[in-house]
Amino acid sequence: MHSETEKILLAQKEQLSPTSIWLLFLFFGWSYGSMGKMGLQILWYLTLGGCGIWTIIRLFTLNKAIRKYNERIYEKYGVAMPTKGDK
Repeated sequence: MHSETEKILLAQKEQLSPTSIWLLFLFFGWSYGSMGKMGLQILWYLTLGGCGIWTIIRLFTLNKAIRKYNERIYEKYGVAMPTKGDK
């Protein structure tokens, strides 16, 4: 069994960096692939970002998607996700 500290470190290693995901999205349109949704990523490219509409929607939903993905990673390891005030 892993100790609590090891679980937290494993979760931190797997979590997504919002800055990296935003940069990938803004320059290459890459966001779904980083979250394990390759089918959606391919569809996004094939439809050219839903002819721009899907892209506009994604601009407003990306932060929440990153947060939810990271929460699932921490749940997978059975530890609480640290908040900004935690050290």
